[in-house]
Amino acid sequence: MKKAMLFLATLLLSQSMVVSASSFPNNIGTIESFLNDGTYFNTYTELNERDFTGEWAYTALGFEAGNTNQVSVSVGGVATFSTANTTNFGDMKLVDFDQAGIFFSDTTNGPNNVALDPFDINTNGTSGTKNFRVFQLLADSNMLTFLNNNIVLSVGTIIVGFGDGLGDGDFDDLVLALKPVPVPAALFLFAPALLGFLGLRRKSSVAA
Repeated sequence: MKKAMLFLATLLLSQSMVVSASSFPNNIGTIESFLNDGTYFNTYTELNERDFTGEWAYTALGFEAGNTNQVSVSVGGVATFSTANTTNFGDMKLVDFDQAGIFFSDTTNGPNNVALDPFDINTNGTSGTKNFRVFQLLADSNMLTFLNNNIVLSVGTIIVGFGDGLGDGDFDDLVLALKPVPVPAALFLFAPALLGFLGLRRKSSVAA
């Protein structure tokens, strides 16, 4: 019994230590320093380009900017995530890049409505005068306990660091995580049957 109680106490202590170590990153130095922090992440790589077509789940993780920075799913739209209120950071929202997009804005000094898609590093993110850089996790993140909605970001998650384009080159004014929403496997099984059915209908129409 004593051993069980000691184990439980040790477990609770270790959990409290994890939570306290994972403080909210609202003063990120650079996007790299954030991704290199073993409190949060493990390994990653920077991408040169990325196609964001289809439906994606996304959330905000942290920021450095003193101004109010935000992202929305339409130009001049209502903020989905904002540095002015971080209570929904970690809560996944959905965006269909075939229908809309994600737009970054610094509401004080600009830039406004910087579109995430399309992305090419030579256009969007090679120096401080650009607006964002894109990375991909090569391993699961640690549990992000600083968020009101604690999450683990799985391998393959895209990390986007937005910058205000003022030349500081830190790309940490607002940091997002994005993950494509998979098409249900049943749809792939159903699609050949549907195509076959349509083909049969067409043949029967021609025969008639």
